[in-house]
Amino acid sequence: MPSISVERTIGKTKKAVLGGLIRYNNEKMGKQKYKRLAVSLREGNAIVGGIVGEVWTAVLFIQLFWLEQRLRRKGFGAKLIKAIEDEARRFGARRAYVDTMSFQAPGFYRRCGYEEFGSIEGYPGEVTRHWFTKTL
Repeated sequence: MPSISVERTIGKTKKAVLGGLIRYNNEKMGKQKYKRLAVSLREGNAIVGGIVGEVWTAVLFIQLFWLEQRLRRKGFGAKLIKAIEDEARRFGARRAYVDTMSFQAPGFYRRCGYEEFGSIEGYPGEVTRHWFTKTL
């Protein structure tokens, strides 16, 4: 009989779950393209901002986005977004999505053409998490 085990080290379970999920998805959708992307803003050798994401099938998921505080509201964020969207398009992406907290950048994503498609309230400090998407 199967049993449930709660684990603090996830490596073995994550590998098994990911492998099973990929096999199942490939059965339903065929083998899909996958590519990790990173775009950085640099001053000399120092990274002062950047975006990390991935394209799976035809969708870009922006996972991480950070810009030093002193460089915000100067157009660098929009340039970084454009750069990762352009690279994702070259890889075949037709849509992008991202999530952000209410104290982070929902207004920024709206200004970049993203539309909100969901949110969850109830995070500490009365914070809301927002999900955005955009056709590329």
